[in-house]
Amino acid sequence: MASTREYLQTTVFETLTEGLVQLCRAAPENATAWLADYLDGKVTASQTAPRLTTPSGRRAYLETNVLPSLTTGLAELCKAKPAEPKKWLASWLRSNAGAASKSEVSAPLADVMHALRQSLTIGDLPRLTILYGTQTGTTEGFAKVVYSFAQARGFENVTLCRMDQYDATKLPGEDVVVLMTSTFYNGEFPDNAVGLWKHLSQSGRPKDYLSKVRYSVFGLGNKKNAENFNRASKSLDAKMLELGAQQLLPVGLGDEYDPNGHESAFRPWIKSLWTSLGVSAARMGLPKRVRVETCQSADGAVTGPTCPPEFKHVKVVTNDLLTPAGYDREVRLITLEGTGDYSLLDHVLVQPQNKADVVERCGKRLGLDLSHVVKISGNVHDVPHLVSVRALLQYHLDIAGVATRTLLEGMAAMATNPKEAEELDTLASDMLPGNQYAKISNQDVFSVVDALERFPSVHVELAHLLSNVGAIVPRYYSLCSSPLVSPGRPQICFVLDTYRSPISGRVFQGLCSSFLANLPAGSEIFAKLSKGVLSLPSNTASPLLGVALGSGIGVLRGVLSDRQERKRRGEAVAKMRLYYGIRHHDKDFVFKSELERWAKEGLVDLVLSCSHDQKEFVTPATRIAEDVAGCLKVLEEGGTYVYCGLGGSVPGLIEEAVKDAYCEQYQVSDLGAGESIADLKAQGRFLVEAYSKDSDAENALKDVTLRQHGHSVVDEAVPVAAANANAKMFCFQCEQTFLGKGCTTVGVCGKTPEVAAMQDLLIHRVKVLAFFLHNARVLRSSSLPGGDIDPALLAEDVEANRFTLEGLFSTLTNVNFDQSRFVEYMDRVKTLTSRAKKTYEGLCSAKGEKPKICPVAVEVNGETDGLGQRDMEDLFVRKGKDVGVLGRFKSTKNDALVGLQEMLVYGLKGVCAYADHALMFKYEDAKIYEFVHEALAFLLTKDAKDVNNVLGMLMRCGETNLATMALLKSANGTLGDQTPAQVPIRPVPGKCILISGHDLMFLEKLLEQTKNKGVNVYTHGEMLPAHGYPKLRGYPHLVGHFGVGWQRQGVEFPHFPGSILMTTNCLTPPKDDYAGRLFTGGAVGWPNIPHVPGTDFSAVIQRALDLPGFSDSDKEFGYGYVAAFPKVPSYTVGFGAELVISLADKVLDAVKKGDITRFYVIGGCDGYEGERSYFTDLAKSLPPTSVVLTAGCGKYRVNHLQYSTIGDTGIPRLLDLGQCNDSYSAVLIASALAQALGCTVHDLPVSICLSWFEQKAIAVLLSLLSLGLKNIRVGPQLPAFLRPSVVGVLNQKFGLMLVGDPAEDLKGMLAGC
Repeated sequence: MASTREYLQTTVFETLTEGLVQLCRAAPENATAWLADYLDGKVTASQTAPRLTTPSGRRAYLETNVLPSLTTGLAELCKAKPAEPKKWLASWLRSNAGAASKSEVSAPLADVMHALRQSLTIGDLPRLTILYGTQTGTTEGFAKVVYSFAQARGFENVTLCRMDQYDATKLPGEDVVVLMTSTFYNGEFPDNAVGLWKHLSQSGRPKDYLSKVRYSVFGLGNKKNAENFNRASKSLDAKMLELGAQQLLPVGLGDEYDPNGHESAFRPWIKSLWTSLGVSAARMGLPKRVRVETCQSADGAVTGPTCPPEFKHVKVVTNDLLTPAGYDREVRLITLEGTGDYSLLDHVLVQPQNKADVVERCGKRLGLDLSHVVKISGNVHDVPHLVSVRALLQYHLDIAGVATRTLLEGMAAMATNPKEAEELDTLASDMLPGNQYAKISNQDVFSVVDALERFPSVHVELAHLLSNVGAIVPRYYSLCSSPLVSPGRPQICFVLDTYRSPISGRVFQGLCSSFLANLPAGSEIFAKLSKGVLSLPSNTASPLLGVALGSGIGVLRGVLSDRQERKRRGEAVAKMRLYYGIRHHDKDFVFKSELERWAKEGLVDLVLSCSHDQKEFVTPATRIAEDVAGCLKVLEEGGTYVYCGLGGSVPGLIEEAVKDAYCEQYQVSDLGAGESIADLKAQGRFLVEAYSKDSDAENALKDVTLRQHGHSVVDEAVPVAAANANAKMFCFQCEQTFLGKGCTTVGVCGKTPEVAAMQDLLIHRVKVLAFFLHNARVLRSSSLPGGDIDPALLAEDVEANRFTLEGLFSTLTNVNFDQSRFVEYMDRVKTLTSRAKKTYEGLCSAKGEKPKICPVAVEVNGETDGLGQRDMEDLFVRKGKDVGVLGRFKSTKNDALVGLQEMLVYGLKGVCAYADHALMFKYEDAKIYEFVHEALAFLLTKDAKDVNNVLGMLMRCGETNLATMALLKSANGTLGDQTPAQVPIRPVPGKCILISGHDLMFLEKLLEQTKNKGVNVYTHGEMLPAHGYPKLRGYPHLVGHFGVGWQRQGVEFPHFPGSILMTTNCLTPPKDDYAGRLFTGGAVGWPNIPHVPGTDFSAVIQRALDLPGFSDSDKEFGYGYVAAFPKVPSYTVGFGAELVISLADKVLDAVKKGDITRFYVIGGCDGYEGERSYFTDLAKSLPPTSVVLTAGCGKYRVNHLQYSTIGDTGIPRLLDLGQCNDSYSAVLIASALAQALGCTVHDLPVSICLSWFEQKAIAVLLSLLSLGLKNIRVGPQLPAFLRPSVVGVLNQKFGLMLVGDPAEDLKGMLAGC
């Protein structure tokens, strides 16, 4: 049994909400009787000016005249629960006018009355202007919904206007503006929205031009066209913000390819719109914004079709069938006369009309005499105000269009049959996969008339349709003729859209195509010319690469006929290579005789594909794959690609075939091929004219494309590119990435989309640099012919080697956020690449070999000539987005493969970071450079398309990282071998500097420069292990440690009264209360934060001397403590590999005695609080015979725990090995123990639990996997770049697993797994 609240909300609440709003407008003397008539449908929304003009007046009127009686009536209604609640309540109100509740109102009923009061629009509402731009009329339909329901919610000053009919100069004076627009396939605004856009985009507009305007934008787009998805609406939203307008809510982005169409985005958007404007978002019946009256006289009434503004009366000269009679895919060619002069590639708009049988059905359902004349008053656009019912339904209202969910929702509130109301409500609101609305609207045709007939208990009037159903809009057709051949008589070629419902078996035909197909020669229609979207090169001597599907051939037929005529006149005309896709040769090959004749004349090379004439599905994509050389020859000769045909994802699938051709022909990567196509687009040489989608053809093409790509790993998840098509950026290289999937708006780390794009571009360009360095190195290692060879060609490019380290290191998480620094990197990498390319080509010449072509475009000089700093940054951001991670997901279409490739990039970043630390001490190893360059170059080649090749390279990356960590250990060893030390955690009076990061060389230089200057130095984060090195410990002004891991610096740094130096990947967005004393060094950077040149710390020291430092009264640090990192007096450090190995005899003896039963490596990179308590909980629960080895900033999760010593040895059971790179010490210790015990490292009682955060941890993980170590646990979550299928491979091969419950994991570890 429904509760009181549920019963009222599902029966009368929405109608009452609307009725009370309208009651405030009408303010009749007998309010109760008026409301009763409204519930019975005897009165409608008032069209006159509101009689009550003040909020207090409205409130008093309602409380005095109707709410007391209504409260009692609702209480009685809940008791009676009649079959027709609205009629029952109306009758009760008439019989009991003035009745007041005689008893206390129940709590549920009081809640409902409160909700009613809250939902009423009693306050003053702003002026609302709704502007829409539409190409096909769909947007107008949604705009009408906003308009009608705004009026129903009490907005008294509402304007609905097409954008080209609006005076844009009035925009700054509007209160609230709702902007709604669709987007053309190529990203353009609709024709009728261009004027408003140009007005807003005029140069010189002040930044506060629209500062008094509140606004919201809703767009209609196609997500399959990811590059241009809702580009118009996004541009409009950005421009409004740029001009100072106040955004009410984020732009709504409708997608026609969503299972529920645009309404998946529209419904939540419009509810948020009402809420943001302070009115109720509750559902209500269909509003009526017009008044319709039957007229006795037909004088002056419109009884036939009316010509829309700017349209012409156009004659149909011929209407020819191009396909065999009786064929179910009828294609026709119509010749028109009377449009006026036209241009090649223009469009024509045709105004269709509803079929007579649909009109008859609608009239019957509404109970109307179609011959009657009605007078329409109110705000109705493009509809005659005195018109016959037949003319209104046949020529104006889109009653054959799909019934929207919004329409059904309104009908649900008006249904008197409870079952119908329930079904309508389900149809309107259910958005789950496989919902009933999606089935009947996509597999059947569920028109407005169908909906009215299916639900007869809904009382719908003509006024409802005029207020809630869109107008019939003109349809666009591409011209298929040339004005040189057929002057003044444009032609259109079209398919008669025919569809048989798999549900009902009914056959449906497209509104306009069926209207045109049935027109006899001599008929007149209303039509209008419009400029097309294609713009071919004016030079006809330039070749064309054409692709046509179905009736899309018409556009290219027009181009060919134009070129044939120009050739006849003596003009230079190049050939078109045309890939033409049809179903059947004998049935669908339209314009066959013309095309074959033009082929004989040398005007076209015709490559036909007939998809249904053989077992295999053959398409133009198939033919392009078979004809790579012929296809690309056109583009090599400066030709232009032109696609005409089906829309949706089909143009992208054909583009994919062209891209694959680039890969095969030039042996370039997907990224390189994508760059080439991007260049064509930028030059206006890659053109697309797409029309309505065909799901069957689209799915078939998808299958062909996937088979051609032959993915090694198939992933079941939603493709990353599709899931993030609307992202401003995409980065998932660290553990903190948003929602564990990827940062798409701004990095959780604080990285902006601009910095993310520039980092992606830098990585890409370092790959290109590596390509030449690697191939030059290969040539040097081989025997060269005799003779004099320039010694410079034989020498390693030391600068390029070292830049590789710095370049990759700068893109590590939390290192460099400064755009200006990346501009400098771009300049350096361009110079180095130019030099490396010249060297490589010189070596090839010396050896007599042909140089390999770089698989991607090599940046040319002059790219930034004449550009200022900001323009250079913008240029690099645009290019970075083309080559970034998301671009590679889009181009490769194999998420698992791209994820593994990114894992290799991230592992290389870790290797380069460690190598850069070693380089600070002047330690370097040529073999590290060799591998890094080889791996980066590998990622540009076709070899990187094979998952097994990538896995092999990942293992080699792990091996190289072991060598790199060994090199860094030797470099740090110049400071002495680590020895145990207690590091105090307390302030010492005096001036102070805090140093954070990893580079111990920076600390050594800082200590040397601050000697005898009265400045104390404190370590932070990963610098803690510095206290274990004797040479550093020898500086008396290295006084202690401050804080814990890098992630708490925003909390801790405000409490440090000295200057702060960040040396490596530990920087988070600086806060104002310490940014003024922050400095960066090495690869680290943040905008407007001073950067230390080299190792000259004089500015850091001077700033410390200017600051107060700690005083005698400071007894402890002021940053406070949390449970995860409790207060401790000191930390113990200094248990390096040398020390532990020197104690091997004692350790072995403890193992034999049972004092040690298992070793646990718990450490890595720490991150933000939350799941990382796992590592603390695990360490706490270990048996007392355990030994814990820790390293990296992950140590702070365990180094505060109190452990005993190992037996009577005095050796602590918790050993801090040092920084994250000192995990290498764990490898040395394990090797030494295995040797002493006469076993392999795999047989040791060791469990590894790795806390990962950034790319150094990935490098360490790869090192451990390369050693063959298994059953490693990583956490707190798996890397987002590893797709589920790849995780399965890694688990099967290495036993790699995600951390789980600490107690359960410990059971597994104790069992050896």
